[in-house]
Amino acid sequence: MTPSALLLALTLAQSPPPPDAVLEYSASVVEEGAPDPASFEFTAFTAGQTVYLGVDEANLRASAAADASVVRTLMLGTPVKVVKAGERAKVGEYVNTWYQVSVVDAKGAAPVTGWVFGNTLTPFRFEADLDGDGEMEVATVVMSNEFKARVRVLEPGVKPPRRVSSVDVAVASTAYGEGRGGPVTVKLVPAKQAGVPLLQLDSAPERCGDFVTSYVSYTGANGKPGVLGKAKVALELGGLMDPPNESTFEVSFRPAEKRALVVRTNVEEEEEGKPQKVTEREVYQWKDGVFAQAKPVAKP
Repeated sequence: MTPSALLLALTLAQSPPPPDAVLEYSASVVEEGAPDPASFEFTAFTAGQTVYLGVDEANLRASAAADASVVRTLMLGTPVKVVKAGERAKVGEYVNTWYQVSVVDAKGAAPVTGWVFGNTLTPFRFEADLDGDGEMEVATVVMSNEFKARVRVLEPGVKPPRRVSSVDVAVASTAYGEGRGGPVTVKLVPAKQAGVPLLQLDSAPERCGDFVTSYVSYTGANGKPGVLGKAKVALELGGLMDPPNESTFEVSFRPAEKRALVVRTNVEEEEEGKPQKVTEREVYQWKDGVFAQAKPVAKP
């Protein structure tokens, strides 16, 4: 597919993900080794739902099988509509569900129907000028086989195969030391709010007190269009809600200065049973795609 045709195809889906969209991929681990396939939990998509291809490319197959004939190859960001869910299966290192989906052709032709495995699909797709080169990039988020959130950014003007940059982001586990993976929600933080466009990933499982917030950046070659940039974890913060012990944080940005201010609050139970509250402030300065913690200025 030519870059212009790819751009046309990707413009079929401009709406942001619904506010309640969550992507989860997790499994229980009783002993060391591979998780039990029966313990896997993952996001289920429903008939009529529009989702997106979240991997570099995947084959649309004639039936729900990894060796079925290929109907078409789909590119990252392609919107598809779920027709129905198939059977739960294990394909490679993934456990998920096969889905029959329909793909609307960019030229308005009749939809093409086939099957894709659930690990390639996502409710999260964003289109924005992430690197300031004047061109719109496409970003998606799926879960990796290592139970992390994998952010991919596609540079449509670059010819394949080197037009996607990716980075993995840690998610909070669903159980203390007994699980891998967890849920994640994603939103786009605009440049007017943070100084640079960022993807914000939040992971806060209901069954566990740990939570993680990460920000992902995508920086190019000094704003030069048509050049693949690099996706990076710009800032990662972790917290805990396990009363009486708590560790929380609040993030605010100074867009003009390209700085992030983090206020951490730690509450711990003292020996007398009374909680002790400590608040700390941290300043992070933007440089080369990440927010690096600034050293405090020594007082005279």
